[in-house]
Amino acid sequence: MKKGIVIVNGGIHSVTALAVAQSREFELYALSFDYGQKNRAKLDAAGKIAQKYEVKEHKIIKINIAELLPDDQKESPTVPARNNLFLSFALSWAEVIKAGDIFIGVNSIEYGDNPDCRPAFVHTFEKLGNVAIKKEGQIRKLNVWSPCMNSSTAEIISRGKGLGVDYSMTYSSCTEMTDDGTACGECFYCENRKCGFEEAGVPDPTKYR
Repeated sequence: MKKGIVIVNGGIHSVTALAVAQSREFELYALSFDYGQKNRAKLDAAGKIAQKYEVKEHKIIKINIAELLPDDQKESPTVPARNNLFLSFALSWAEVIKAGDIFIGVNSIEYGDNPDCRPAFVHTFEKLGNVAIKKEGQIRKLNVWSPCMNSSTAEIISRGKGLGVDYSMTYSSCTEMTDDGTACGECFYCENRKCGFEEAGVPDPTKYR
């Protein structure tokens, strides 16, 4: 069985990517990141999702990104070019465990203003990865899969439901989320999530204020 590393963050896109990898009969390895994000409920959800999908191994990598940021941004850091960082860690792990496939739930429709959510970035990173790996043993070619890339949130949810995804385990990327997982219901991330469930005809399990 081929090994697949899936970057899991506890959101709609990443759990759908995990379900797609499972449907393709990969042996699953989950990779998550703790970079001091305020939204801890989403990170905790990543662990529960990894358990549900019975991944072979789940690693949570801590990145002290706050050291690179101005003092007024250290309390709730965002990660510039974060997908580049995440995929770089996944590439290193792929070498260690001899995995030739990496899955990431990036999306170019809702998050196209981020250059590292676009097809060109994913394709370029795949080329870089194939230059970087040793190509020994089981790895002959590295594939970077982004199964949510060109789909709307509604389309992603519909696809996930067909694969048996339980979206009640996921959380919004809301930066105002409370410790118990209650989202603000008004920010871009919450509105996008609400519209996605509505358009897909699926009840929204999210707790909003």
